[in-house]
Amino acid sequence: MADPTRFADARTQIRASVTEIVKDNSARQFSQEHFAFKNRDRATIIADILNSLVRNPQGKRKTNIRQSANLSTGLLNKYLDLLLSNGFVKVENGEIYKPTTKGLKLLQNLDIEYLKMTIRT
Repeated sequence: MADPTRFADARTQIRASVTEIVKDNSARQFSQEHFAFKNRDRATIIADILNSLVRNPQGKRKTNIRQSANLSTGLLNKYLDLLLSNGFVKVENGEIYKPTTKGLKLLQNLDIEYLKMTIRT
């Protein structure tokens, strides 16, 4: 037969481990609440995409934009379709994306609005 005190010691160790995990997760959750924005808003994502394109005058492929703007493929496609349909971005040779003058003006306006917001706070 197995020793019952051995099982009691194992239960105590498991409870202690679970308590540590719960405390660690609540501390992690608490630290995330102190960030201003947990997720980026739409204007910031659009600005990140346009900034990515402006940094390379020859244009960029989707993969490079996705990596530099830190977006999933689905979100990138959604935002690129939006930017293309409104004339802020153009496609050359079927795969190279470049900002238009309208896109550059939008980026400039977004940067100005961001600066205004940071000055107020």
